[in-house]
Amino acid sequence: MSKKYLILGASSDLAMTFIKNNIWNPDDEIICTCNNNAQILEENIKGLNAKFIIKRVNFLNEQDINDFIKFLDKNNFVPEYILHAPAVPIENLRFTELSWHDFDLQINVQVKSFMMIIQGVIKKMSRSKFGRVIVILSSCTLNVPPKFLAGYVTAKYALMGLVKSLASEYANKNILFNMLSPSMMQTKFLNNIYGGIITDSANKNPLSRNVTPEDLTELIKYLFYGNNFVTGVNIPISGGESF
Repeated sequence: MSKKYLILGASSDLAMTFIKNNIWNPDDEIICTCNNNAQILEENIKGLNAKFIIKRVNFLNEQDINDFIKFLDKNNFVPEYILHAPAVPIENLRFTELSWHDFDLQINVQVKSFMMIIQGVIKKMSRSKFGRVIVILSSCTLNVPPKFLAGYVTAKYALMGLVKSLASEYANKNILFNMLSPSMMQTKFLNNIYGGIITDSANKNPLSRNVTPEDLTELIKYLFYGNNFVTGVNIPISGGESF
C-alpha cells in the first residue's frame, strides 16, 4: 500500500540517512524539501524504488514557504508521515556576541517553517484521521543546556512547545506528534564547532562516542510504522548521558 511522506530539511545528514535506509514501496510518494543541497539529495535518492519529488524551499523566505504550501494543496498532497529535520549550522558564541538576527535565523528555519507547513496540511490530515509526525530536537532540551548556543537552544525549546501543543490538540484525530533529541551528532553542521568540543563530548559519553544519524533511523521507523499510542514525547538519544 502506497504512503505519502513529507521530509522537511531532506538534505540534512539525518534525513538522508533515513531516506537511504528506509524500505520504500514503488508507489510511495515522497516530497523532500531542501535549500542549497539539491544535487547531494538527488545523488542520495538515485536508484531508490519510489516516487521522489525534490522542492527547493528557503525556510528563511516566507513567500517560498507559502508557495510550497500552495504546491501541496494544488496537488492534493496529504502527507501521512512527516519528518521535520531542517538544520542551521551552529557556532559557539557568547550571549553578548549575539544579535536578534542569530535568534531569528534559528527560529525561522526550525519553528516558523514547521508552524506554517503544518497549518497548511493539518485540516486535510485531520479529515483522513491519520498522521505520524517526527520533529528532530536536541539533547539541549534535556537537563542543563550547553553554554554559548543561546539562539539554537531557544529555537529548540520553542519548537518543543509547539510540538507538545499540537500533540495535545490532534491526538483525537489520530495524528501523533513526537520528538527525538540526540546529543551531539556527527554531521556536517558541526563544522563551525571547535574540534576539541566534539572530541570532549565523545570522551564524556558513557558509550565513548557521539551520536550518528544511523542511531536515529530505527526509532524514526518505529514512530512512523509501529507506534499507535505514543504522542507528545521527547525521546533522548544520548547513550546514557541524559535520561
